[in-house]
Amino acid sequence: MKKNKINYMETILFSLLLLLVGCDDNALNVEEAVKANRELKITSEILSTDFVGNGAQWGGYDVVPAWLGTETLSDADWNTLFQRIDFMRPPFLRIMSNSGWSYDNNGVYDETTKTKSLFKMLDYAKDRNIEVTYGEWGHQSIGNINTIDMDWIANSVKFLNHLVNEKGYTNIKTINIINEPNGSWASTQGDYNIYRDVQLAYIEEMAKYSLSSVKLMGPDIAIFNTASQTEWITNTNNDLGDYVGLYDIHVYPKQQLIRNGEFSNMLRAYKKITPAGKQIVLGEIGFKYDEVDAELKRLNEEAIENDPYAGEDSNMMVYEAFYGIDMADALIQAMREGYSGSLVWNMDDAMYNSPDNGDYQTDKLKRWGFWNILGEELTGDVSDENIRPYFYPVSLLTRYFPAGSNIYNVELPDKKGVRAVVAEHDGKYTVALVNSHYSTYDIVLKAEAFSSFTADKYAYKSKSDGSFIAEVDANGFAVPLENGVSLNFKEGVELTLEGESFVLFTNMD
Repeated sequence: MKKNKINYMETILFSLLLLLVGCDDNALNVEEAVKANRELKITSEILSTDFVGNGAQWGGYDVVPAWLGTETLSDADWNTLFQRIDFMRPPFLRIMSNSGWSYDNNGVYDETTKTKSLFKMLDYAKDRNIEVTYGEWGHQSIGNINTIDMDWIANSVKFLNHLVNEKGYTNIKTINIINEPNGSWASTQGDYNIYRDVQLAYIEEMAKYSLSSVKLMGPDIAIFNTASQTEWITNTNNDLGDYVGLYDIHVYPKQQLIRNGEFSNMLRAYKKITPAGKQIVLGEIGFKYDEVDAELKRLNEEAIENDPYAGEDSNMMVYEAFYGIDMADALIQAMREGYSGSLVWNMDDAMYNSPDNGDYQTDKLKRWGFWNILGEELTGDVSDENIRPYFYPVSLLTRYFPAGSNIYNVELPDKKGVRAVVAEHDGKYTVALVNSHYSTYDIVLKAEAFSSFTADKYAYKSKSDGSFIAEVDANGFAVPLENGVSLNFKEGVELTLEGESFVLFTNMD
């Protein structure tokens, strides 16, 4: 009887011991899982090579003569523009024109008035070796949209030859004829066959000149938020093949699509269908708000209503710091999906009026820009010429992701809103991270491609009042929060990534 009691107690104690050991194991497992979910691992997986670059839509100023009675912007305004774009250091720009804006449809060039702004921009891009995709907003037709105006084709190509071979703008690498041809608003009214026929006619005319260095960029379709139009990529490849130098799509996603990561899924569908060996870029990227982003839609419409110079096609959220987070998230997602660059819509409010129906008497602007260079002259508000918040992250994602970079994948933890990507160029690196969620996360950066380097750290934090926390100089340009930060990726770089924040490390010049 006594012996049985002792055995019984031993059994209980042994069971308690097993339970305690099990609890310790569970605690260790939980702790390890938490730790693992803090890690972002920079891998040796290359997502894309020979990166074209991030940049912006820059062009227009065609309404300036009607607005100001001058041929182009003042020298002071041009110099301010050049200084700001110099800080961005974009490797890639899109500059669009039209017959009547830059040349008459009889082959005559008026280089003292119509092309004044165009040549200013192209001179700037050429001097800095910036790749340009140049083009026209739409085709011209006779009688109906199916009948292509072959005189327009001849004179458009003649003007392209004038730019490339006579003026020496050999940095024009691609030609973008017909903007957003899948849209009902386009000169094609959404008809692929018209788009194809215009491209083929253009290629045939280009063959009469020494323009083999210039390829097509297309199909330039506006997909907004859908992956349902991949056939435009397939058909363009089937019909135009090697004449296409660069594939592109236009995206104007909802904020919700960006922040929950669904944007990546949409981009993946178009990247997947892009022909092997070819590159694809976002030819335009901006944000439009509908009922899914109901509060932002309301705020945007209200802000347009309250601004006498804001046209109907405006995104007034460019004045708000969170827009910088959303744009950074979008650009990083695009790079993570293997896209070779993105062109932000757009550089400057003063480039275009709204609505863009040919009425040059309206002084309403397409407010999408990093600034309005005509704040003082057109709106009477010099402060409207100031740099807006989203320039901070976009300028860094442009400057420190140079052309020719290799883009590396980063394995991400299961943390909502966290994205990261890495660029390598000439043995130097940029690591960009964004957290578009409201929560703050403690993370650890590790790498398998390299062990350590010393970098400058930039940081941008969006505040609820629309302002941001970041270091800027007297010009409004980003400056590092810290210089010469020692990053040991083998041990792990511990970092607090605040809600709605952007962080960039770089040892590039």
